[in-house]
Amino acid sequence: MTSINMQQCFVRNEQLKHYPKVSIASIPSRLLLMISSTSNIYGKCLFGLIMFLPNLYYFYYFLHTSLDAIFSGKLKNFLRFLHGNWIFIVYYFRYNHELVKQINDHWNALQIDFDYETRKYFWTRKAIYRRLTNALYIFLIIFRYGYEFYIWNDRHGIMFYFLLLIWTPIGFVKHFCESCILLDLLTLAETAVRFNLIQLKKLLKKSTKDGKSLNTNAIENIRHKYLSSCRLVEKIDEIISPHLLLMFVDSLISACDLCYNLLYTEQSQVHKCYQIIFNSVILITILVSTVLGIKIHEKSQQSLAIVYKLSLKTNSMRLLSEILLFLNQSEIGFTLGGVFMLTTSSLSTLFSILTTIVFALPTFAK
Repeated sequence: MTSINMQQCFVRNEQLKHYPKVSIASIPSRLLLMISSTSNIYGKCLFGLIMFLPNLYYFYYFLHTSLDAIFSGKLKNFLRFLHGNWIFIVYYFRYNHELVKQINDHWNALQIDFDYETRKYFWTRKAIYRRLTNALYIFLIIFRYGYEFYIWNDRHGIMFYFLLLIWTPIGFVKHFCESCILLDLLTLAETAVRFNLIQLKKLLKKSTKDGKSLNTNAIENIRHKYLSSCRLVEKIDEIISPHLLLMFVDSLISACDLCYNLLYTEQSQVHKCYQIIFNSVILITILVSTVLGIKIHEKSQQSLAIVYKLSLKTNSMRLLSEILLFLNQSEIGFTLGGVFMLTTSSLSTLFSILTTIVFALPTFAK
């Protein structure tokens, strides 16, 4: 089954660009799988070492902080400890070889890897997101180290060099791998849902020209692929859902801390600009990831809308019963911590609530 673009290239005797089979395998994925919960003893030891080294900073702080300071409510470092570890821990337990195998099985069940446009869409989007991710983290690294060297002086202790040489590089590598995997999984889900939408649009176009072109086998085949796409997204949601939830919690903590510092503490203008830019970049990253997740839900809604239009173009009871089964399928989309599905309306409501919290909490903490 060749696509229209492939046929046009054959007519013009042009050489098609080769796109490999769709796969989420990558260097970041292999790195996290190597230290996942299903890895061997060496991988588990490496995970323990990665957890131990960066957190020496927090252990040092807790050992040199009095109980009065801890219980007085100044737990900023404890929140930073959670911020730097909980997404990584979630990936350790959930993103493992078993989950990746199940995702690959659901993708293979779709049987759409033969389609040239599907491969082209996946790898094109993946390349774009990877370049943007690389550019983003290169900017953050240069920005972070540029700021650290700007405030550097001879009076800095050993913890400063520890943060500069160990804590920061490990943190950037962890977040980079997590971001790459997140975008790869979102792209895979979007590719699957997009294929169903394109097939339904073609079917609707044919039925507009000739009502007899509708047949039960075509609707049944697309319905099965839609159901397989739903199962694929549900499996991917096992890692996407907690990741997005913790990203929102991280952004809320960072935004509250930033708002409090800007309003009620005396800091240099350079440090304030650094905090604003750094938190703004993180917020943009969260928004991009969330919008990609919402697009998957919107495409599934478009598919159901086209199926409903198809139901108006036939009088066949057998075909109508097949369409009814299609319309009874559940919505496709990602959830935020398994609480609610990410949609445009839920996202706007969530940001309204978060904005209220960000501006309200520093006032109570004054």
